[in-house]
Amino acid sequence: MNSPATKTQTAVLVHGYLDDGAIWSSVRTALDEQSIPSIAFELSGMGARTSDQGPFTLTRWADDLESVVRATEGPVVLVGHSMGSQIAELVAARSADQVRSLVLINPIPLAGTHLPPEQIAPFQAPDLALDAQRAFRGSLATAFPAEESDRLAQVALRVAASTIADTATAWNNGHPDGQQPSRYRGSVTILRGESDPFVTEEIVSSYVTPRFPGATAQTIAGAGHWAHAENPAAVAAVISSVVDAAVSGSADDRPAEAWTSAFEERTEEAFGNALAPNVRMEASALAKPLESKEQVEALMATASSTYESLEFVRKAQDGQRTYLEWEATAFGGFEIKGITILTRDDQGLITEIAIHHRPLGAVVQFAAKVGAPLVEAGLIPADHFTYTEGE
Repeated sequence: MNSPATKTQTAVLVHGYLDDGAIWSSVRTALDEQSIPSIAFELSGMGARTSDQGPFTLTRWADDLESVVRATEGPVVLVGHSMGSQIAELVAARSADQVRSLVLINPIPLAGTHLPPEQIAPFQAPDLALDAQRAFRGSLATAFPAEESDRLAQVALRVAASTIADTATAWNNGHPDGQQPSRYRGSVTILRGESDPFVTEEIVSSYVTPRFPGATAQTIAGAGHWAHAENPAAVAAVISSVVDAAVSGSADDRPAEAWTSAFEERTEEAFGNALAPNVRMEASALAKPLESKEQVEALMATASSTYESLEFVRKAQDGQRTYLEWEATAFGGFEIKGITILTRDDQGLITEIAIHHRPLGAVVQFAAKVGAPLVEAGLIPADHFTYTEGE
């Protein structure tokens, strides 16, 4: 449920193993005081959703979370704790057009922890007696509120044994995307409780932070593994600062960053994350504009793959327009130069694209060698690449 607020950035909060959405209550109260809307996402199989059927996997939870993000009006800041950080990162990469920032609290690496059987077994089949749960949280926390610990103990009792086993297996095994740099290129803030013995400083510095170029890392004082429950004021203050930075920061840089990043990945998804739904594209190699996002995605994924080298050498900004000058080689060492003009909307998404190539030979080759396979595949009509008299 959304909190009453006036700011446009919504904080979507994702809990971890054997917790529930209510664990964010103190953080949400502090965010309310800053007029920041928030949603406490509850993982399927836990909390109020114990009756949900499996499978319970990182991908399943990411699918659910993505639906919530897409249903949220306006941009969001995704905040994930522990296992919730794995899920939040997956959705941030999928929904980069809407996720402005990512905050990871005591994050389990997306690649997983890969604890051996004897070490993961107690998580897969924990002792759910009240004293045992108190001891479990106490061993990983510095100042976990006693009342909250007892409340969560009752929450855990309602979770099916098979769900608990699947959940522990999911975060331990991780996701294949964790084996490479993150596909999310937005702002990333990593928080760690200074006394967390589980997600250690070495784990964060070795397996989390390096996957996010430009990420910032902070330590939450007086906290262990549940920093958001142990020091909610400090965590809320960080989220508020991230929201303020996203709100006050200009959208001018986003088109260029998303566009150049897409040329590194060369996929339809990467270009799609940069584009507004109503995007329109003109190019010297096109006989008439493309006015379908799907067609623009297909063309750019194919065109970018033809470049043997590409360097963006200059950038200029004029209001909502970004001018990118670039130099490239393609078609067996053919040298090409050009200018791309990107026009953005208020959210930083690209609404108009104009690409100018030179020399003329580059235009001819693009129309023939890039356009032909797209036409043959039925992705773009032939008349977009065929000039007739008078055009």
